[in-house]
Amino acid sequence: MTLTVRYFAALRDQMGKAEEEVEYDASTPRQLIDWLTERDGRAALLGEPFVRIIVNQDIVAADHALNPGDDIAFCPPFSGG
Repeated sequence: MTLTVRYFAALRDQMGKAEEEVEYDASTPRQLIDWLTERDGRAALLGEPFVRIIVNQDIVAADHALNPGDDIAFCPPFSGG
């Protein structure tokens, strides 16, 4: 299935890109993170507890069910005013 994966803030810098489309049959964000990490070790940071997983603009848990065409974003904590 095709998924759009977006990286925000420091994660964008870590991954070297803001977004990408991937073809992978992940059923959960955890499986997607594992696959991304196997492909590129820098993605291991995506699995850290402080990283928010956002699917179709909703914050979800790592075991949330994914569907074809989902938009998955990984977002670290922000600070500022």
